[in-house]
Order: sequence, then C-alpha cells, then structure tokens
Amino acid sequence: MTPTDAQAFIAQIQRERSIAVDQSPVRNMEQLLQVVSEDQVGRFSSAEQLVAGKPGIEALTLHATIELAWSDDFTAFARILDELRKRAEFEVKRLKTKRESGRGLTDAESKDLEQSQKNAAFDAKARQALSLLAEVHLHNAGVVVDQALLQFPNDPMTYRVAAYLSLLSREWPDFDTAMSWFADSETKDAGLVYLRALEALNRRRVPAAATALFREALRLDPKMVRAQAKLVLSEEGIDATYREFEKLRADAPKHPMVSLLGPSITSDYELSASFRQALATQPPPASLGTGVPVQPAAAP
Repeated sequence: MTPTDAQAFIAQIQRERSIAVDQSPVRNMEQLLQVVSEDQVGRFSSAEQLVAGKPGIEALTLHATIELAWSDDFTAFARILDELRKRAEFEVKRLKTKRESGRGLTDAESKDLEQSQKNAAFDAKARQALSLLAEVHLHNAGVVVDQALLQFPNDPMTYRVAAYLSLLSREWPDFDTAMSWFADSETKDAGLVYLRALEALNRRRVPAAATALFREALRLDPKMVRAQAKLVLSEEGIDATYREFEKLRADAPKHPMVSLLGPSITSDYELSASFRQALATQPPPASLGTGVPVQPAAAP
C-alpha cells in the first residue's frame, strides 16, 4: 500500500459511510489555533497552508504542530484499530472452535462470527492505511522541526515541537533534552502534560498513569479534544474504552475517531456484550476458561 492508496481507502470509507468531513477553509490565526485545539483533522490541510513556508518561529512551530498532530492522531487511530482487530480475531477463533467441535452455533453466534470476520478484515486494512499516513506526516514534521532548530536554536517554542517530534519518533534522549527546557512549567501547561501522558503510554507503558495525565490535561484545558480521544486508547477493557468513546462522541461528534472508527468500536462493544451475556447463561467448558483475552500491552 502506498500513501496514495491509503488516502484513497480512507476516502472510500468516508463515501461508503456517508461521512461528512468539515473541510471549511481556515482564514486566520484564531481559527487555526481552534482547529488544532479541537483536533479538527479535516481542516488541518487548510490550516497548514496558512503557515507553510512563512518566515518566523511562530509560523514554523505552528506548521510543525499541525503535522505532528496529524501523525499523532493517525497513530492513535491505528493502535485502536489494532486492538479491535485482535479482539475480533479472538472472537472468530472462539466461534470457529465451537463450530468445529460439533456443538454448532446459534443463529446469533453465526451472525457474530460473520460480523467479527468483517471487522477483523476492515480493522487490519484501515490500520495499515492510517499507520502509513502517520509516517508521512511525521516525516513532514521532522523537516519543519529541523528548520526551527537551525534558525531558532535558543527559542523555547522550538523545543516544544522538538519534544513532540522526538516523542512520536520514540527518540527518548532527544525527548528528555527538549523537555528539560520546561522543568519549571510543565505541570501547569496542558500541552506539556499531554506529552507526559503520551510518554507514560508509549515509553513507560503504564496506561493508568497515562490516563491520569490525560485527565489532568483536560482539567487544565477542557477543550483539548485530543486528550479525550487518547483516553479511548489508554483506558483498559472494552467497557472503559467505550465509555470514553461515548464522551468523545458527545463532545466532538465530528471527530474522525467517531466518524471513521465509531462503527468498529461500537460493533466490538456490542459483540463483547453479547459474548458476556452468553457466558452468563451458559459457561464454556473448563478447558476454555472464561474466553476473555488478556488486555494486550501498549505497542512498543
């Protein structure tokens, strides 16, 4: 799959699901800052055009921030899809094992098997597309951050985007160096708290700590939609994941996690609820245990 293929696949999903993406033009800096704060991904391209190629530290760092947020969002979407894929594949295996054992499937279970197979295939392809696009935007961001480091090596604004870049790139020594510029202020800054939350999730692999930090970022800036979206990723278990997804849908109904991934997240939640209901009425043989998979660790 090429980046062009990935973009075409995402566009196909939007057409098939009649997803209306807000792509209204960004005309001034106030709108640009709102777009970034509210994670209006559909308007990122227009926002980028407002600052791309313009001189000055503000233009450079805003340009970098847009590319980084793009990459960050697509990476998060891909990771959520990967977790959904794993759950769907587990359900497919469980139901096929039951069918092959001679016990047969109920009509409801047959429908669950068919839906889980569709979910697993979609999740795998969508994950591949989004991961590829995330890499493209991360590369673009790196080019802009390098310009900021070259032109403004003593400006703290440079190191905000340098920290974000090194975090997404998993270059931990560079991340530590960049964050050292903000040792006295990071706990009071929603954006920096957000970066620490991502660090807890991606570097330290402590989802509970990441969840607490994402909530703190939201306390400092209740309009930081990206932090609410990350709670869908950091919470453990389908019930908690779905609860945070519902909050995101209420706060930002046009967010791409809602429009693009919403059907998959909802389907996974409903299938999980159906499975647990079946367990409550007819427990599986002891050899199969509860049938509930252990929550996978965060991707390295």
